[in-house]
Amino acid sequence: MYDRILVPLDGSPMSERVLCYATRISLGLSIPIHLMQVCDSVPETMSDPARGRYVSNINQGRLDHATDYLNDIKRKMPVKEITCAPYEGDAASVISREAGKTPNSLIAIATHGRSGLTRWLLGSVVDTVLHRTKNPMLIVRSHGNDKSEPEMNLETIIAPVDGSPLSEEVLPHVASLAYALNLKVTLLEAVATVEELSAMTGYQRLEGVGGLHFPSSEKRARDASNQAVEYIKGLENDLKDRGVANIDHIVKRGPASNVIVDTASETPGSLVAMTTHGRSGPSRWALGSVTDCVVRHSGDPVLVIRTGVDSPREGNQPSAVEDFVGGVLTTGE
Repeated sequence: MYDRILVPLDGSPMSERVLCYATRISLGLSIPIHLMQVCDSVPETMSDPARGRYVSNINQGRLDHATDYLNDIKRKMPVKEITCAPYEGDAASVISREAGKTPNSLIAIATHGRSGLTRWLLGSVVDTVLHRTKNPMLIVRSHGNDKSEPEMNLETIIAPVDGSPLSEEVLPHVASLAYALNLKVTLLEAVATVEELSAMTGYQRLEGVGGLHFPSSEKRARDASNQAVEYIKGLENDLKDRGVANIDHIVKRGPASNVIVDTASETPGSLVAMTTHGRSGPSRWALGSVTDCVVRHSGDPVLVIRTGVDSPREGNQPSAVEDFVGGVLTTGE
């Protein structure tokens, strides 16, 4: 699944909070770790403006300092195969380029680290890399100025799906990690609330016109929940075939991003694993935008898997609205 774990650090304790996760995944999957630190180039205005004097010396000094820092981190990690290297340039560009050298590299990175003479904000770097790279990314949130050692309590992978084949592309990653790290898997789907269905369809305005009658929003919501449960049960069987022993599922009503963030918050030791660009119907949530929201608001680690270009649904599970449109004209419940 992964050939190596690429861990960008910026010299701050907050950026190092990803290390415990990278270590556990490395040991579980028996893959190497590559530690990297990107140093901004020193502007010539900070040296002799006439000749650019001292620029090369300053840059080399910063690279040497980064090398010492990375080697110190390396010595403290219980992983046999670790490499490390400093880089120079724009952080997001360098990280994306280095990851692209090995398509199966997993980028493991923390948000809100800060470092360097120009103090690049790792949060913005993460955002840029997330939208630029094709590599999977594990994003770990650093909480404020807390410099204490993070507790490594990873017990459950939460896998949000929306009924689309693209959203299901996360499942091989989930199965691989769950099997190797002995984790529980929780399949999660958010379905529309009664209020959302009423607002999306607006069929109440036509109720009784021409003798037509429509199923109630309450019934449509119940049907959507039942369809989601049946759909997820099928995915459970697929995961069991991949060797995952401990699986459950949750179907909740509400906006997808809220449901995902809340479920992760309520689940101790959780990691959210989801794809970008999954899509499930004209009035359902686009998983790409939901992923962005979850990454920004979840306090739990998020594993983001980049899928292909958006494609139409392939009939795995009709959304509540699609099903409504297909069977809207009835003679009553």
